Formats: sequence, C-alpha cells, structure tokens
Amino acid sequence: MEAPLSLLEHYKTKQPVTCGHVGALTKEETDKLRQLWQLVIDEFDRTDSEPLRVLFRLSDSDALYEDDGLTSLSFEPLVPLSSKDRAQSESATPESELQSESVMQSESTTPNGTPLSNRIARAGSGLLGWMSSGRSTPASTSPDDDAAAQQRRRESVQDHVQRTQHHTTPLVPAPFVPLFKQPEQTRTFRSAFWQAATQTRNADSWVLRFLRARKWDVCAAFAMLRKTLEWRAGQALDEIMFYGESQLHMHTMKSGLAFACTRDRLNNPVFVIRVRVNMARERSIAAIKRFLCWQIETSQLLASGVDGRVTLVFDMSGFTRDNIDLQLVRTLITLLTNYYPETLGVMLIYVNSLLFSGLWALIAPFIDPNVKAKIILARNASGLVPFIDRKCLPVELGGSKAFKYEYVVPEINENSCMGDVKARGVVERTFGDAVDAYERATRTWLTSKSDDVSVDAGHERDSAREAVCKAFDALDPYVRARTLYHRLESI
Repeated sequence: MEAPLSLLEHYKTKQPVTCGHVGALTKEETDKLRQLWQLVIDEFDRTDSEPLRVLFRLSDSDALYEDDGLTSLSFEPLVPLSSKDRAQSESATPESELQSESVMQSESTTPNGTPLSNRIARAGSGLLGWMSSGRSTPASTSPDDDAAAQQRRRESVQDHVQRTQHHTTPLVPAPFVPLFKQPEQTRTFRSAFWQAATQTRNADSWVLRFLRARKWDVCAAFAMLRKTLEWRAGQALDEIMFYGESQLHMHTMKSGLAFACTRDRLNNPVFVIRVRVNMARERSIAAIKRFLCWQIETSQLLASGVDGRVTLVFDMSGFTRDNIDLQLVRTLITLLTNYYPETLGVMLIYVNSLLFSGLWALIAPFIDPNVKAKIILARNASGLVPFIDRKCLPVELGGSKAFKYEYVVPEINENSCMGDVKARGVVERTFGDAVDAYERATRTWLTSKSDDVSVDAGHERDSAREAVCKAFDALDPYVRARTLYHRLESI
C-alpha cells in the first residue's frame, strides 16, 4: 500500500485529499461511519433527551457595538489568556457549558507549567505586554472624533441601508422562524443536526468530519458532534444566517477584513483575511464573532463541491501593533477546530514582519498540532504559489489576478421571498418529507449486512440524499438571506 501524499504533494500534483472521504472509504472506515450513524439515529429516537437551549439570540442584543464581548455570543471554549478573562467568562457561563475540548494544548499554561499570562506579561510593556488582558482596545473618546462618524462605524448593514437609501423596509421582511416548527428558545438534536448537515449537501460528508477529527474513535466523534450541535443551537446560528448581512457590522463588511476572491490549486475557495484593516477598538468582539460565523457558514456554499474545505490566507502586509487582536485569532482557531472540524484545507500566513514573528513565538506552542500542520508561513508570493496559481493570486498578494474588494450592499428586495410564509410552508414540508425518507433509507442501510452496503440499501440512500439536496436548494432562499457572494454571482 502506497504511503499517503503529504499536503504539499497534493497541491503539487493537484490531487484532492480523498482519504477518509465519501467515495474513498475503506471497509473499516465504512463500518465506523455506520456505527456513528447508529448513534445519531438512536439520539433521534430518544424521547427523554433534553432539548438544546438557545443561549443567545440576535434580538437579545441591543447593538453590534458592545463593551462586554464575553457574555454576548460567548463561544465556548474561548481559551482565557489571563485569570481576569477566565473569571469573567466563568461568571457569565455555567461551569457545565465550559467543559469542551480546547484548541490549545493547555488552557492557561505553557508546556512547562508556566501560566501563559505570566509569559505574555514578561514580554514587557513594549511589543506585547499590553496583550496580557486579552480584551479588545476600547473605542477612542478623543474630542476630535466626530460623534456622527463614530455612530456610522458602529451601525449594522441594515441601519446603513436605511440611512443612506432612506428606506424603512427591513432587508429581511419576516421574523425568524426555526426549521421543523421548533420553538425560538430550544432546538431538538434532530433539527439542529439537519440544519447543519445539509450545508455540505451530503450528510455523510459532514458526519465523516468528526470521525477524521477524532481519528476514527466513534464515541469521541459522537461526543464532538453533539457538542457542536449544542453550540450551534446555543448561538442560534440558524437565526444568524436567516438575517445574514443585515445584522452584521457595516464597517467590518466595508473594510474587507475577510472575503473570498479566488480558488487554490485543489479548487478550494480562498478567503483572504487582511489583518491590517482589523482595529479591535472599532467593533466589539461579539460583532466579530458573528461576522466570522457568517463567513464560515457562507464558505460552505462556495465549497460544496470540495467537501466543505476552504483555504485561508492571512495577509499580514502593513501589520502594526494596532492590529494585534488575540481574541480574534483564538476565536477563529477555536471555531475551525472545535465546531467546524476538517473545514480548514490550509492556512497561509503571508508575512514579513518582526512584530508578527514575536507574536507567533507566543501563540504557536498552544495551537492544536493538527491545525498547526496546516499552517504555512510565506514571506513573499513565491511562498503562496505552490498552493495558489499565480494567475489566480490577487495582485495585492503578488499575483496577476486583477481583484479589488468592494462591498456591494444588499438590495432592498433581494430577500422578498422570505416574507412569503405560505410558499415557505410548502417547500419546508417537502424538505421534511425528504429528510424522513433519507432517515428511513439510512435505517435500512444500517440493518443490512456490511457486505451489502453498495447494493439496494446504498442505492436507495443515494437517491434519498439527492432528494434532500434538491429540497434544501428550494428551501434555502426562505431560510437564509442572500449574501455578498450571491450578488457577485459567485454562488
């Protein structure tokens, strides 16, 4: 048996990563998939399970720009970088909700047992000493700041459109209603599962992510899957996607902090994160977390043909001390590791900065080894070209692709169908029927002999999966606001 290709070899040969994916499973991997599906179906059938609680809703937040970013939209686990952070986090969140696997090797200590906050503090008051609190820089209160300009920096996309276009019509003309007629404050395990699993257009692909992330340990994979659904329900991701950009921070969207603009050599969508435009004082951590979740969820639409994998390019050009934001970094890594496993294809850090080198020396020891293996440091365009063809690389990154980011605001009527309750009811019932049929086919597949998975039971399940995809495509415009990438015709 040939040794698997390294990550770089996959890019050199343009051979997609297929090991452990649908269509390339070994018999043992297929058996593991069946075992995990059995646990999922058993959970569907439980009548004594507690519903998943919604801990945060968009309507609970008075504004995108908040001073307290740890209690609103508080993604767990957020690895505290100081005892102060930990105390605030634990006071806002029940202890039982903090028991989730960390992306770091240790929550608050270095490998030799030294508290991380102490190590950062020893960096002094010059380069990195100010970061020991882990908090966002407060908004400027200089009398030179224009009050109206400050307010505009804080407004949502909805507020911006209404102010500049003099419209009172909401961009999403209907109140949020969860799938499967769920109450607003809870979700069942089943409803949360299907809201998430349909993003990849193949539920097997989504389930397999957890098996690969947990090295094919079925019980560990199920525990991770369940924790992910608890988190998704708790943060009301279905509601975030329902309202979409309308409730995101206009200044963040306009600045081009993160955007998809090309594809890499394996056809994964490439998201560029321009660190130089990130100013923590100009937005709350709650707003940036919501923005990151929206981007990752939206990336699955762009990556549906490549099993949901995306490539990230951190553009560190022009990086200064003002751009250092540990909360953003740790939030993104936590999301990709704990709640979106196997979503990251490769992370390219485009950097030629001594300032970043000092920061990286602090962060690197605490990054999960599986994530760290996918991080590539590139000092110039030549370091990016092995992963992204030069003609596909934007000019600002040293390539030849003419691309300039410009945020196109939503059109007033682009989500008009979301207000058609009757039409949504029809397509949602069709989707529900398709899901029921897929579950029946999966039960048949699970009870068939292992050697028969490729015959009738498998064929019936394939047909049922296609019906789910078709039904979800019809339902999607009613439950997800259109995105920038729809307006740019990238989707």
